[in-house]
Amino acid sequence: MTTVTSHWATTPISLSGSFSPGEWTDAGVMPMPNGVILLKNDATFLYLALDLIGDTGNSPGVDDYFWLSFDVDRSTSITPNFDVNYGIYPSLPIKIARQYYLGPGRWTGILGTPTSSVVRQGFGPSPNSATPHRIWEMRIALSEIGIAGLGGMTLPYVRFGLRVASTSPSFVTDFPPAFFTNFASLHQIYLATGPDAIYPPGMAGPVIGGVGLIPATTISGGRATTTAPYVPTVTNAAFGGTLNFIYNRPNILALWGAGARKYRILHRFGSSGSFVPLRRTWANYRWTGSTYVLDFFGPDSNDCYGLQNPSLDYSTKDLLFQLNSAGGSGDAPLPTGVHEFQVEFQNAVGAVIISPPQTLQLYIDNAMPELQIYGITYKVASVAPCSIIDITETPDPVRVRFRAYDPEGNLLFFRLQAYYGGPGTPPINLLPSGMGSYPGGNWQGVADQWIDCPVSPTKFPPVTCAYQIRLSAYPRTTNGYGYIGYKEVTTHVTFRRAGVAPFSVSQPLEVPLGFQYDPENLYVVGIDRA
Repeated sequence: MTTVTSHWATTPISLSGSFSPGEWTDAGVMPMPNGVILLKNDATFLYLALDLIGDTGNSPGVDDYFWLSFDVDRSTSITPNFDVNYGIYPSLPIKIARQYYLGPGRWTGILGTPTSSVVRQGFGPSPNSATPHRIWEMRIALSEIGIAGLGGMTLPYVRFGLRVASTSPSFVTDFPPAFFTNFASLHQIYLATGPDAIYPPGMAGPVIGGVGLIPATTISGGRATTTAPYVPTVTNAAFGGTLNFIYNRPNILALWGAGARKYRILHRFGSSGSFVPLRRTWANYRWTGSTYVLDFFGPDSNDCYGLQNPSLDYSTKDLLFQLNSAGGSGDAPLPTGVHEFQVEFQNAVGAVIISPPQTLQLYIDNAMPELQIYGITYKVASVAPCSIIDITETPDPVRVRFRAYDPEGNLLFFRLQAYYGGPGTPPINLLPSGMGSYPGGNWQGVADQWIDCPVSPTKFPPVTCAYQIRLSAYPRTTNGYGYIGYKEVTTHVTFRRAGVAPFSVSQPLEVPLGFQYDPENLYVVGIDRA
């Protein structure tokens, strides 16, 4: 197993299949047979460049290909229908394909669900070789490979294996060997948790620079709004989950120079009353020059935390304080509402050192939206869960009554969908156009809503099948690295439509390049094709 550290992409990398000036500067580098892997990430994507200096033949079409596999749950073993492989479609244009592992050397066909991951193929010189050669550039959604948010892990990492195949010259390289049959020796990428200069100039708060990647100056009334293309992009977002309070580096350097060696975090619920010291513990990985070691932090008897030398290199850079607002490890959750925070610095003997004044206000909300499917009707009659209902060819729609409501007004969006069929069958949207989308402001959603399921262009249900009716919602809450939280409720009904064929999978599985389906069309296997 080889490990490498990814570096932060200060701006999203524009994928072209060629090395644009400056894009891959300071990237993490992992040598491999016939090439080099370059790595960067931001809060949303892992960016990879496969600089295959050994593939000097500009093979046309889709003659060259790759497999890129991830141990999504980082279990070191293959988890069926969870661990994922990326490849390309077997025909032009070049397009990324995604499939699940079913076991060692066995996969599903190409998943029909949408993905924000992208690949581009190119051929030309690079900083690693002036001789033209094959180049792959890709971005992989962190959410698809087991990273729900960079703030959720003290040292975020992913485990991966890679196959690259070339037609001219002919070779197939597995890195590490036979990775697709055994995940024990997959390579490991430590992800960057933020840029060296975490916030754009002038946007950090004077002491608490921000929360995660969200600058303090973008927070108003306790809610944050950032503007695309800044990552993360959030709108009027409350805060929840584990919150990393990041310090203003220039001002902390000045305070360190003035003798500051410890500090207290002061807190109050609401915007009036006395501030009291906040006591929490956390950990952060420190780079020694050769490995990461885990350092633990907590308050002393005077409620003070030791101020670390700003020159030390930690995985979560410039971390002043970590707060699990949802509670845990004996700490009670913070109540929903406005909370205010201040920092007091002291020298080694406890004398207060004057620091720039700041009160950071955060609206904390860890509650999930209230979801309930009150009922389903067809032709006025109620449909009980697990019923078998015959649908006639009349204009009568299936109707659903539901609740998707957030009392605090922190709802991002909700969906009502029908799931049916086999793997890769896309769900059916049951909501009218525009319903469920965030309209702005402090949006609560709907408390009691009836909707008619679609009757055109295709009447719901489209075929005879068992259906899961799923109501889901995302809160408009961030931990500073992106939106967090999800909730769903479901019910199940079988609908029968006379004269309409039942759901079936009669077509062969669509497979990425370098794979073939088994004779019974049940799963996919790899082929050693160069």
